Amino acid sequence: MPTKTLLNAAIVAALALTGLAAAQDVRREDRQADRQEDRRVDANEVEVKLAVPRNADGTVNETALANDIRARFAAGATEIQFRGVSAQDARLLLNDNLFADFAPLLPNDGVERSVRLRGAFDARIQRNDEGELRARIEGINLGTLSPAQRAELARQLASQGGLDRIRIRGTDATGARVRVEFRDDKGIVKNEGRAERGARVDGDDRRGHRRGAERAERPERVARAERVERAERVERPERPERSGSNSGRG
Repeated sequence: MPTKTLLNAAIVAALALTGLAAAQDVRREDRQADRQEDRRVDANEVEVKLAVPRNADGTVNETALANDIRARFAAGATEIQFRGVSAQDARLLLNDNLFADFAPLLPNDGVERSVRLRGAFDARIQRNDEGELRARIEGINLGTLSPAQRAELARQLASQGGLDRIRIRGTDATGARVRVEFRDDKGIVKNEGRAERGARVDGDDRRGHRRGAERAERPERVARAERVERAERVERPERPERSGSNSGRG
């Protein structure tokens, strides 16, 4: 079975079993980098907020979505936010690669523009003023995907969408935080997982405590033999009383 088919099957199974959950305790340096990036966009942006267009059966109306993006960019918008994405919409993003549909809609004319999906997860694709395409997905649960499958997912999304960079952050089926990042010029640069704070129940976090407990206890010193008590001295026999001749003196 082709790698893509295996990967898509794994993604569908993972999402079906675990759904989507917000990633907790995102690393501080990542939040700072995101805020800096957002401030650069905010400086010159014309933001438009829209509801996700849907079909009668509740699925995303991709045709209406693309038409909204074209029309808003043509009207001068630089950032378009679609609110109300659901857990089920993640399959459209990960399996059908919605980024590949968004990429051609972002003009490459030296103006920074982006499309963002917000709700049960947060996804964003952006073309910067240098023409680079970058994407990020946050707050998504990747379920039982292994590190190798997460890396392949990032490569696949980048390849199909023509992305120069993509970053995915979220949680796995155990609640551990995971992060994978792909760059076109370097490949996979990050692919890591970390347990949530407080999830550890052993003594590893207490410095030296567990190590000390694991060390073999020193054998107790053999008690010194008690000193043998000295034998009691034999009592001297009492002297016989002197004869009566001595008692008659003086």
